[in-house]
Amino acid sequence: MKRTYEKERVAALSAGLAIIVLAWIAVQAFASDWIDSLGVLSVWLYGPISAAAWALISAISYVLIIGAQQRNPALCPEHEEATREIRRKTYELTKVPKCIEYVDELERNKLGALMGGFAITIAAWLALLSFAPPGLLDGIVSKSPWIYCLATMAFWWGSAELLYWSFRRSRQHRSSITHAH
Repeated sequence: MKRTYEKERVAALSAGLAIIVLAWIAVQAFASDWIDSLGVLSVWLYGPISAAAWALISAISYVLIIGAQQRNPALCPEHEEATREIRRKTYELTKVPKCIEYVDELERNKLGALMGGFAITIAAWLALLSFAPPGLLDGIVSKSPWIYCLATMAFWWGSAELLYWSFRRSRQHRSSITHAH
C-alpha cells in the first residue's frame, strides 16, 4: 500500500490557514491605519492575495513537516504504525475498531465536513460583504464583534454538522448498495 501523506497535507493546510488568520488579526490590530490608507479595495482583491499566501505558507509548512520526518525517525509514519501495532499487542484494549478502513472513513468524513463547513462560512461572508446593501453592513459594524463572531461559529458548526450528516448518509447508502450485490 502506497503512503499518501494525507496527515501531512492536512497539517500543512491547517498551519497555513492559522498563520494567515493570525496575520490578518495582527494587521487589523496593529496596522489598521495602514489598512485604512489602502482605501476601499474589493474583497475580490484581498481574497486571492490571501489564498495565494495561504498556498505558499502551506507549501512551506509541508516541506518543513516532511523534512522533520526525514530527520527524526520518531516522527516517521512507519514508526507511528509500528508503535500502534506494539501497543495493540501489548495492551488489552476494550474498544479496538474491527475495521480500520471504517474508522479512517469516519475521520475523513469529519475532516471533510469541518473544512466544507468552513468553506461555506467563508463563502457566505464573502457574498454578504460583496452584495449586501451598505445600510446592512453599517448595522453589523455597530454591533459588538462578539455577536457576529459567535454567529459565524454557530453557522460554521451548523453547516459542518449538515455536511457530516450528508456524508454519513451517502456512506450508508453506498454500503447498502455494496452489500445488496
